[in-house]
Amino acid sequence: MSGGMWSLPISNKIFFTFFLSIMAIATGLGFLNYYERTGFSSQKTIRYYCGDKEEELDTPPSAEENRLKLEEGLFFPKSYRELLEVTHTHIFSIPIVIFVLSRIMAMTHTREGLKITVYGVSFMGIILNLAAPWLIRYASPHFVITFTISNILLILSFGAYIFIPLYEMWIRIDHSAT
Repeated sequence: MSGGMWSLPISNKIFFTFFLSIMAIATGLGFLNYYERTGFSSQKTIRYYCGDKEEELDTPPSAEENRLKLEEGLFFPKSYRELLEVTHTHIFSIPIVIFVLSRIMAMTHTREGLKITVYGVSFMGIILNLAAPWLIRYASPHFVITFTISNILLILSFGAYIFIPLYEMWIRIDHSAT
């Protein structure tokens, strides 16, 4: 695109802005959903995927711990089938969203090196995000760090995918036209 996104007709800018705004909200809701399940806590993430350990059930909890456990409920280890269903859904949906966002960013005049970096970061974020539940459940709970890394990579790449085009459409000034 020779003119850059700042030279798009206003109707295109509004369409892209609406789409990118919805993607920002969807990203926020995804992280809210993850927070509701885990509180961004390593222990709660491990508990979510691996379930409650038998030794935890044998030791009598304090009244406060008992109240919290009753509110949260009893967690069972995620089954192979549950992980397969979630992975199947996400292995299609996340790359499609990333593909659309990357095509929008490709229309910007952002340096090629930055574009390649964002594409690579989002690809690594996807791979780690899809692998994390399997690794936590079947390899070792220590792989919980994989989720943290994947979330950081995905939030950085989604931020770039959303804010770089918005910046170019609405804030950046075309100096070559003067």
